Amino acid sequence: MSDHGTITLVPSVHFSPTHRRRVRETIREAEPDLVAVELDESRFDRLEGNDSGNLDELTRELPPPMAAAYSILQTLQRTVVRLYGLDPEQTDMEAAIETAAERNTDIALIDEPIDEIMAALSRRLGPLTIPKTMLRMQSMGPEEYADQIEMLSLPFDEITSGDDVQPAIDHLRRLFPEVAAVMIDRRDRAMAARLHALRSEGHDVVAVIGAGHHNGVQRRLDELEARNGEEQPSVPIRSTDRTVTRIPIE
Repeated sequence: MSDHGTITLVPSVHFSPTHRRRVRETIREAEPDLVAVELDESRFDRLEGNDSGNLDELTRELPPPMAAAYSILQTLQRTVVRLYGLDPEQTDMEAAIETAAERNTDIALIDEPIDEIMAALSRRLGPLTIPKTMLRMQSMGPEEYADQIEMLSLPFDEITSGDDVQPAIDHLRRLFPEVAAVMIDRRDRAMAARLHALRSEGHDVVAVIGAGHHNGVQRRLDELEARNGEEQPSVPIRSTDRTVTRIPIE
């Protein structure tokens, strides 16, 4: 540790083999004090408890609206991943945790608790969500829609920063602003605040985050660096000595 730590962000596509290799290489080369991952305590504890993040068990712990939102997101995610020929059971988070265990490096859990994420999402969604989304899609026009689709066509292996996926984030924000406000913006703020706290304590950190969070987290980190005296959140720190086999949510 030093007087002022550093943050190395590794923007990643969660299920891409190329990005899993990049995560391992970055951690091994940087030799950080901590490896930060886009997980909260409950999701990490499920991994360490070796219950493989059972979806049925997790949804039973959430109120019905949150459980429904979680199940829909999980199903959509796995469907998209399989359509791209990727393995939905192998993630960059696994690679980060396994590499940290290899180096005897602790894990910092920087994401918001899943129940808080789902509660915030369920408050944003309602019976008018689908009609509003349809109107937003219709307002785009065929040419603009075609341009958006073309911008989303970059192969996963070529994604190296948040700029590469910013068109997809902008597209999500335009069509589903309620979802983007929670799943992107809220989590960007939370993860940046925890990373800034670690940096302020003098830790050198490699942080593995989804590429869609890269620009938002970096922008927020820059803002926090320019300010002084803000109350900083506590960050759960865990150790791992086992091989992780599955991740319950990105």
